Amino acid sequence: MPLRPLSEQFGETVEWEALQNAKSHSVARLICDFGTQGYRFVEARRSGSGGETIIVNVHVNRPQLYVHPLKAVELLALHFPVDDRQPTILALRDDFPDVPHTNPGHRDDPRSLCIDDRPWTEAKLNWTPSDFLVRIHTWLGKTARGELHGDVRAPEPLFVAPGPVVIVDRVLVDEAGKGPIELAVHRADAEVNREILIATLPSTPLPFPRLGIALITVVTERREMGALRFPPRTFGELADELSGVDLRSAIRARILEWTSQAWEKGAQPQRDPERLGWRLGVLVAFPVATESGKEVGILDLKCFLSLETVAQIGVKMGCLDEANGLHARSLTARDGAAADAVELVCGEVHFGHDRKLASQISGAEGVDLRRAVLVGAGTVGSHVAANLAREGRYTWDVIDGDYLLPHNVPRHVLPRAEVGRSKAAALARFIDGMNRYPEQSGHLTADVLSNDPSTEAAVKSKLETADFIMDASASIAVSRRLAAWPDTKTRRLSFFFNSDGTDAVLLVEPNDRSISLRELEAQHYAMVVQVPALRGHLHTSEATIAYSGACRQATNRMPETRAALLSALISGAIPGALSTEQGSISIWRTKDGAVERVVAPAGNWQRLAIDDWSIVLSDDVAKAIGRFREQHLPAEMGGVLLGALDMEAHCIHVSVALEPPSDSKGSESAFERGVSGLRSRIAAITEQTGGQLARLIRERAPERLASVV
Repeated sequence: MPLRPLSEQFGETVEWEALQNAKSHSVARLICDFGTQGYRFVEARRSGSGGETIIVNVHVNRPQLYVHPLKAVELLALHFPVDDRQPTILALRDDFPDVPHTNPGHRDDPRSLCIDDRPWTEAKLNWTPSDFLVRIHTWLGKTARGELHGDVRAPEPLFVAPGPVVIVDRVLVDEAGKGPIELAVHRADAEVNREILIATLPSTPLPFPRLGIALITVVTERREMGALRFPPRTFGELADELSGVDLRSAIRARILEWTSQAWEKGAQPQRDPERLGWRLGVLVAFPVATESGKEVGILDLKCFLSLETVAQIGVKMGCLDEANGLHARSLTARDGAAADAVELVCGEVHFGHDRKLASQISGAEGVDLRRAVLVGAGTVGSHVAANLAREGRYTWDVIDGDYLLPHNVPRHVLPRAEVGRSKAAALARFIDGMNRYPEQSGHLTADVLSNDPSTEAAVKSKLETADFIMDASASIAVSRRLAAWPDTKTRRLSFFFNSDGTDAVLLVEPNDRSISLRELEAQHYAMVVQVPALRGHLHTSEATIAYSGACRQATNRMPETRAALLSALISGAIPGALSTEQGSISIWRTKDGAVERVVAPAGNWQRLAIDDWSIVLSDDVAKAIGRFREQHLPAEMGGVLLGALDMEAHCIHVSVALEPPSDSKGSESAFERGVSGLRSRIAAITEQTGGQLARLIRERAPERLASVV
């Protein structure tokens, strides 16, 4: 359609020096007096309302092979409204191509270019004439080359919809791809300023009132990315816009179907079917392609609601007749063109929250459906599981034998309403309710350390289905049991807070399980002794609070804010740790609002079997002994070994080697270990590691291992 004359659009010509709008005058001066590169002034105009416009020719920095057919020189109108509204940039040719990042408008208006995606309330704060002209020039060049939007950004919306917001599950839109389907519409909150509607299958119950809207969902053919120049405002315009969908026939068929339901028994009904008195709604899903032509699926949805009832539309379509307040199928063919003028209100459509949306929002590369078995649904376990589930990660099984008690609530993701219920069952419900997982989370209320055969079998069955096992029990006994049982290749990780609730620890086995949680635990103790930044990490605080009358029923003082922070740090590290083959140890320390992280790869360990006992020696300890030996050659020497002893598993993990005390005596044929400072040093290490590392001496060793120790 030819554009209207410039005088009709922008008023009469004036000298650029006579422009009165500060913005238009500064832009014209920059072009005319300073010769801004790429711009040639044509004329200036002022309308009767006071709006001012600068007409310019702009050189387009386009390649020989371009994506969008922009001309080498484009004629543009830079329009400055009389008030403080945002300036608009209009392309002054009627065959300007459909390109991304343009603003919708009237059919008689020139194409409006969107050079700034910021709202004007923000953009005007640092608006300058030079930046304004640069943005225009950049927009033209990148549009010609197909680089303006790019494939990494979300597709540009077809148009802004000021009407209600409709939320619909992705599976329902996928189902509509096979043919139009009917949905029920509910309003969740009548007090919000903008209507928020939830669309479901008619058979799906919701605790919200159903509205009188008959909503039909359709999927169109693929379209190129870019805003619709003329957003549909009537039923006819919408029907003409939807390629691959005969909307008129689909709506006519659905109206006749609803009408016939009232006449099925052959007798005249007393009243119209309920749906005929409702408003008609059409939810449209547009498969959109990026600038490069890559298919990205259904990412733009819009909802159109009529202002008239279904019965009124049916009469205008010529498929219904009305008599005595009742509607019935029309027996004569009539022209249905009148329905094309039915006005529509357009609203936004959002996909319902699901695993895919959670993954997209969190920036994850696709949906991770691997099964995670979480052992321990306490503070750290519930927070970490909730964080990862909110990112759409993993299919969950939760094992915990405990129940939610009042003192758990202040730093647990579960609400007060779950008090008295199984933590495992409640957390599984919480995860399912959050993401509406298609794979229902499993749970088992059981103690992993139980010797009951049936309980043990149930726990083992859960663990054997896992792709990885997460120990969040904060129990050394549970962690050590999971390190060895069940005897499978399933990777394991353990995470917990220190006793003061100031630090968090994440232990991750290597993918081949050559190093288990037992070795990582012992390495963690060695790090506490050897890394200065970890001083006080495993200090045991006396600041506890009793939550019942029993002396053992006390919990440490730790605010939810810190529990949430430390859990978030663990949660953020888990996906990356599981994406590598190597094992690792991460420790986060908090102090005065700051966080420090200490990271170490899983070390190597040497194993020695003696009868039914195992002595496991870290490579670091072996290297330390070698260094001590070299330093004292040719004299004999002997140091002190410290390790973690597990009498249940018949296992000793040697983690730390100390040099001989200063009063030790050695010769080429003998060595006498001294005692200077040894007792206090060992006591300090034992205290540093929360009592887990102790000196390994003959007197304390099992009889058969005494000679080895």
